[in-house]
Amino acid sequence: MARNSLKSVSRLIDIANTNVPVEEQFRTDLCRSIEITDEKSARLPSQTFKPSSMTCKRGCYYQIMGVKPDESKSTYTMIGICDSGTDIHVRTQKAVMQMKENGMDCEWVDVEEYVKANELNYLEIKSKTDTETKLYDTRYNISFMCDGIIKYKGKLYILEIKTETSGKWYSRTGVNPKHYNQAISYSNSLKLNDVIFLYIDRDMSNKKAYLYHVTDDMRASLVDFIKDTQGYVDRKVVPPKPEDAGRSKCTYCSYQNQCKKDG
Repeated sequence: MARNSLKSVSRLIDIANTNVPVEEQFRTDLCRSIEITDEKSARLPSQTFKPSSMTCKRGCYYQIMGVKPDESKSTYTMIGICDSGTDIHVRTQKAVMQMKENGMDCEWVDVEEYVKANELNYLEIKSKTDTETKLYDTRYNISFMCDGIIKYKGKLYILEIKTETSGKWYSRTGVNPKHYNQAISYSNSLKLNDVIFLYIDRDMSNKKAYLYHVTDDMRASLVDFIKDTQGYVDRKVVPPKPEDAGRSKCTYCSYQNQCKKDG
């Protein structure tokens, strides 16, 4: 009976599909194929600190301990947004590389050569493309992707590119506070004090740039955060939930289910 029921359902689906215009069938199949491809490439995050997420000790603890993130399936629209952001990054990086030949006092600095020239022996080059370099800071178990280093008008800067919706871009007046720790971590690893954030409107490609200056006190505070979190990892004790936990901080966290279990 069960098999017959399944066959009946299958036939109903086939009949329903025959009533759907072929172009709509194609669109639906394409979107689903995009999602399947993404599911195939999904993998657990590496058990390291990530500069972009160093705002919550508990979240960092879960990642380093290898806790499985909450189940989530990316929709084809979210996958497309991420792919679009990647494309904008690459095009922008290549445009920066062309500034020198176009007469601008700006030089693209090879990150790997910079690391070697400055004897930053604690940094490992994990991977490298024409535009990006993945680094691992062995001192603090930090892995990160560096968008670039530039020498602009005789001074070195870390370049960090961000894409966002038009609404966010038009209201932007400075560096997003959520990006502070990322800048501080990059500065601590690369021994450069200044980060230029380039915010790009995904819809119209408008651009805004802001300078973020990192101080010794900022770097020391971040190192304290890392060491304290690592202490919880070593003791296998879940850190307390941050006092400022709430919707704005926790909405996009990948470990909400585990966090609720731990209280």
